Amino acid sequence: MLSLMMRDKKRTGLPIWLLALFIVFQLGIGNGIVHADDKPSIAMKTEVGYNGMMKEGAWNPLKLTLTSNQDLSGDIVFQVMEDRHGNSPTSYVQHVELPKDTAKEVILTIPGQQYSKNNNAVFFYEGSVEKGKLVPFSSGDGYIKGYTINSTNVGVLADDPDAMNFLSMLQSGSSKISVMHMKQKDIPDDPMLLDGIDILVFNRFASDTLTPAQVQSIEQWVKTGGHLILGGGAAYPKTAAPFSDISPVKYTGTFSVSSLPELEKLGGTKSGAAKLNLGGEITLSDAEPVKEAKLLYTTGGKPLFASRPVEKGRVLYAAYDVAQEPIASWPGHPSVWSSLLGSDLQKSNWNAMNGNYDPMMNLSYILNFFPALKMPSFQVLAWLIIIYAIVVAPLLYFLLKKVDKREWAWWMIPIIAVIASGTVYFIGASDKTKELAHTLNVIELDGSGQGKVKSATAFFSPGSGNYHLELPANSYVSIQRDGGSFSGSNNSQSLVEVGSKETDVRLLDMPQWSLAKLWVEQRAKNEGLGQFNVSLFINDKGAIDGKVVNATSKSMNHAALIVGGKVYPLGDLEKGESISLASVQNPQSFVNGNLSYVMFQGNPAGGKDPYIRERGMIDNYLQPSAWSAKDAYILAFSSDQLFSYRNDGRDIENDQLNLWLQPVNISWTQNGKLNIPFGFVTPIVNQVFSPNWYEQPNGVSHIEQGEITFDYDVPDMKKMTGGTLKLQSKTPGMKTEYYIFNYQKQDWDLIKWDASKQWSTANPNDQYASQGRIRVKLTAKEATELRLPELAVEGVLKP
Repeated sequence: MLSLMMRDKKRTGLPIWLLALFIVFQLGIGNGIVHADDKPSIAMKTEVGYNGMMKEGAWNPLKLTLTSNQDLSGDIVFQVMEDRHGNSPTSYVQHVELPKDTAKEVILTIPGQQYSKNNNAVFFYEGSVEKGKLVPFSSGDGYIKGYTINSTNVGVLADDPDAMNFLSMLQSGSSKISVMHMKQKDIPDDPMLLDGIDILVFNRFASDTLTPAQVQSIEQWVKTGGHLILGGGAAYPKTAAPFSDISPVKYTGTFSVSSLPELEKLGGTKSGAAKLNLGGEITLSDAEPVKEAKLLYTTGGKPLFASRPVEKGRVLYAAYDVAQEPIASWPGHPSVWSSLLGSDLQKSNWNAMNGNYDPMMNLSYILNFFPALKMPSFQVLAWLIIIYAIVVAPLLYFLLKKVDKREWAWWMIPIIAVIASGTVYFIGASDKTKELAHTLNVIELDGSGQGKVKSATAFFSPGSGNYHLELPANSYVSIQRDGGSFSGSNNSQSLVEVGSKETDVRLLDMPQWSLAKLWVEQRAKNEGLGQFNVSLFINDKGAIDGKVVNATSKSMNHAALIVGGKVYPLGDLEKGESISLASVQNPQSFVNGNLSYVMFQGNPAGGKDPYIRERGMIDNYLQPSAWSAKDAYILAFSSDQLFSYRNDGRDIENDQLNLWLQPVNISWTQNGKLNIPFGFVTPIVNQVFSPNWYEQPNGVSHIEQGEITFDYDVPDMKKMTGGTLKLQSKTPGMKTEYYIFNYQKQDWDLIKWDASKQWSTANPNDQYASQGRIRVKLTAKEATELRLPELAVEGVLKP
């Protein structure tokens, strides 16, 4: 067991006569004795995750309620012996003040994984964890029990305890949807504590009870990838008022309807299955979409659903009270929300299949390639060996023979060996005399000047001992310790204390020439990073055209545009420099897994690869992540110092390599025509009725016997007259059938592929496109692998 857990465990044996004297003394002068109750002790209650469940692979809250029998000041410590990645023991520390007999609530942020008494422990140290005395718990276990779930977690704040419960009936492949009803006090001030929540729903909720810090936490959570839903109706103003800055609409009042044919159509899957009878009038909120919003569906010309991207997240507006009957219990209601949340469910399904694995963890091996640490020259070592062999053998023998002192060989040979060994050591250690860091940053830009930065850092210790690293504020850290050259063990202690000014990481008992690898994550957005200004369109020849401008704050190397399965090399782009795609020669196609091969022109020769780190970041982060499934994005590299790390107040020499990523949009309309080639519109799976379905980031799907439905969203089709819709299935799978939903008949039409595995129809808006949405169903009679069909649209736009 770690020494952190073994402190203050000494026992003292007392003679029988001394115990008897203590008893007599207590009988005679009872009030003068110090009772055991006067020793400090703490009663502890624990609450793990969300309703006792933890989101695997995310940061989760651990709520500790501590009650001390006397005033105490010290550190509460949660120690993880081994996390799910096999990383080294790490302790998460928070300093607390405990008033006597007063319950104090402390919230720690811990990694999401299964917890039992064998892999974690909770301690309290009076004073500090490093020098203080261990205080026992008078009640409560000295560990936590936590169970993980792989689901889409929906947090609901509503005055109706059954609001959104219908979502739990939806299935997303191997993942399920967990609806968690929350209260105002459950919303944290720190957005990282919402990391395990995928969707937050506010409906008929008094949002004015939220504190400014809670509102800011929710907004920050949205900006870094969260999905917020604001329910409408008469109570919309009190529900959405604090979120006016990120809402998709501006509230103007209310209106009443006695039918909702648009909602009924959206919830329909086959004839007669989802008739909606309101039984009278209901009240909807009236609103105007803001500039940044996307109007999804309307009723009577007024917004029914609207969505607004907010940096990496989005906010969805519904004009009706989502808990109001008879809509809430209407059989078509789950289908409506399955369509609206399709992309979120698809993402959660893939995350569940891979255990919410963070591809940043794949960079562990690449972190070993310190640019500042170099192997000694082979030629130098070879010459040293040759010189040593000559000196020790013929030269030394000749000299000693000449002076007739051959008996000196017994002490001269060891001295020469020591000198030679020392020379080799100092040559090898010449670049290992100071603290070094090697950082790989991934910067995911949102296109509006901000971005989220993920970091993986390796810290090199030149000598054994304790090290104190200072990281940016509110950084959450996972640590892996590699045994050094003089230690084969990684069973060392690491302390992490997250603070609003800085995050302290204390690496205790670091062996000489060893590595500590840190994965650093923040929910905060980084401002001032800039963006790539990209304008793309399809020219008259049906090819991608446009311009890319480097409007970031840094100069870029090896920039490239990835679109339509092709790499458009942009080369080095100085800050402010632009390049036209017309000047890009010979864009190269790539298949899954060989993007780095195409980017850096084949495999290295001679065993030396100057781009091993760049290749490693593409192969080990980008390819396994959701980026590989995006329709179009920019990637580039830089070696700027984005962050500075300090050890005991001193800056650490830090080699940094930065991978920049930004999604880009393509304009499909030119000269009054709509032209979308195959391969650019990604289908969104919204309903799954199969015991096992998932889609990998490379686009290959696996399905067992059952069916799935998926949508293609093409908003520009709403403005199209006539035109042609085409579907293409290069890999349809074995024993499968495809159907397209006919909105006129409210039923499915079988898709019959021609010899080229294509299907087409004229005037698609008449039957198959509802407000720019095309819905397709796939049925499989047995397990198979396939690729979902690609879509192409051509037509003339209304003037």
